Amino acid sequence: MSSKVAEWKINEVSNLSTRIDTSQAVGIVDIGGIPARQLQEMRSNLRGKADLRVSKNTLINIALNNAEKEGIKDLKEYLEGQTSLVFSDINPFKLYNMLEESKTTAPASAGDIAQKDIVIEEGPTSLEPGPVLSDLQQAGLPAGIDGGDVVIQNTTTIVEKGEEINAKVADVLSKLDIEPMEVGLKLRAVVEEATIFEPETLEIDIDKYREDITQAHARSLALAMNIQYPTEETIEPLIKKAYTEALAVGIESEIFEPEVLKKLVAKANIDAGTISSKIGEDFLSDED
Repeated sequence: MSSKVAEWKINEVSNLSTRIDTSQAVGIVDIGGIPARQLQEMRSNLRGKADLRVSKNTLINIALNNAEKEGIKDLKEYLEGQTSLVFSDINPFKLYNMLEESKTTAPASAGDIAQKDIVIEEGPTSLEPGPVLSDLQQAGLPAGIDGGDVVIQNTTTIVEKGEEINAKVADVLSKLDIEPMEVGLKLRAVVEEATIFEPETLEIDIDKYREDITQAHARSLALAMNIQYPTEETIEPLIKKAYTEALAVGIESEIFEPEVLKKLVAKANIDAGTISSKIGEDFLSDED
């Protein structure tokens, strides 16, 4: 006897398939380890640019099978663990960078591996004196009381990068309102126009890429000018260059063409002024 499939599952698969076929870019995102509050913040920050749809992997798998978008079924191999579909109408490179920029901080939990040195600066805290002083000291912080305030007496690296954060340290960090962990949406793969892109392909330095393109354009333009290759961009400066060079030849050869004649008259006027000035200097010199 076959069991009836829940209607909400049918609707969910249908909605996912429709979104897949109507979105320019569709990707699989790893959301593992992201606390609910941070995930909600990220979804809010992406609103209007990209849409996250958290669903069961089994339903996402069926939706990928049912969708008609070319190449979309290749995403199934990235469907494992805690995942979400991401839909967007921006290109995969911008989508990747946008997801990277959506990363945020999160509290540490016992067993987490420190992503960087966790340093507690010396100075007063907002904690009330009491048992918390012992908690700070047991976690390895030089804490004391000063003027009724709980203070950290020396700047201390409580956990070094790569070390495991134990329960006592995680508790103290929470009490101090310190969120040392960085969490974010990790794009596993995205499909656009039947092409699948992985993070290794999408991870580029946009500023460096733009600089390289600018330099390549400048060098190709210089090359085209040097070999006198006519294009839409070079034809005007090439004509100006040819005109300037032709005018220089005309002046040097004293060819009486209208444009050249103006320059020759101006040059003759300057030469005459120079000669006149020289004769005057010589005459005054002879009188002395």
